[in-house]
Amino acid sequence: MKLHRKIFYLIVATMFLMVPVSFAAQKNEPKPIAFGDVQLQRIHHDENLLPDVGHAGFGSLLIDSHGKVAMHDGKKTWLYTTGLFESPTGGQRDWYGKWVSHVREFDTQTLVTTEKQVALGLSGKETWAVIHHALQIRDDLFVVFYSTNGGVKAAVNNRPDGLFTTDASFKLEVTEDWEKEGGEKDSLESTGGHVLIEETEKDITFWLLYDSYHVDQTRGELGWAKVRVDKKTRNVELVEKHKDNPLPLRPENYIAARSGGNAGDVILGGKHAFFYYTRPTRNIILLSAALSPDPLFFKDITNRVEIDTVLGTEQVIEKFEAYVLDNTLYIIYENKLATGHWGTGIRLYEIMEQ
Repeated sequence: MKLHRKIFYLIVATMFLMVPVSFAAQKNEPKPIAFGDVQLQRIHHDENLLPDVGHAGFGSLLIDSHGKVAMHDGKKTWLYTTGLFESPTGGQRDWYGKWVSHVREFDTQTLVTTEKQVALGLSGKETWAVIHHALQIRDDLFVVFYSTNGGVKAAVNNRPDGLFTTDASFKLEVTEDWEKEGGEKDSLESTGGHVLIEETEKDITFWLLYDSYHVDQTRGELGWAKVRVDKKTRNVELVEKHKDNPLPLRPENYIAARSGGNAGDVILGGKHAFFYYTRPTRNIILLSAALSPDPLFFKDITNRVEIDTVLGTEQVIEKFEAYVLDNTLYIIYENKLATGHWGTGIRLYEIMEQ
């Protein structure tokens, strides 16, 4: 009887110990997020997508003229990241040091990359050459837009994985009142999106997504600039900034809605999806998203949701680009980890019907 009683107690204790473990697992499982006509269920997160031991902050995937990820060999594209070229020296606009950009082949399905190589170096007196948007116009014409720690410049090349050459005639600088609001040290940064306006044999015209950024106050908003690229001369021209800038995406009393991206192949419930970060305070960053039939997101924004926040050891998440494969939403982005490392993270969300 004593032996039977011991076995019984052992079984009960085992069952009791199993309950909290199961409950904890259910409690920590992320809840589905209602987003228009669908729900998004996070199913995977990797804060260190790339094998680099040094900085490898996400910049852009290669995007075609229609806003879709430019694929080759089935599911592969090119991935651009930034790495530290020279450590900070303490100057007024030198908090982060000097940065260049790299490129590597990226399998969008297996998430495997090849070795990196330099895609863009420093030109003239630039302190940054950080690619934030990469565009394939033709098989032999590629344009990247990059941040210089003060404005946005452009560079061109005849292949996606070669060394890009800066177009000295193009620069997107602070000129508008809204770009100056929010801090003392203002700047503009390109970010991961464009919307095609017109393409002919001669040239291509599109709206380029950019944002204002006040590094001293972490404030900023999003806007569009009309850009034209001459296919023959390869000249990149700034035509104008959109008269309705900034986008109506910053919630009331929040300090920022910026560092976003949109992709033409991310259509949810028949509407364009736009991913960006919102900042209610300097210390809180939220992955946010919006839906609209308007690809420029000036009107008819039907849904704005805060999908997620930092995960793991992440302290900053920004520069979001997205694509969909097999009913799964892939969001790739730059992060800063507790170690001070700037890297590339990825999150996968199952798309479910409401």
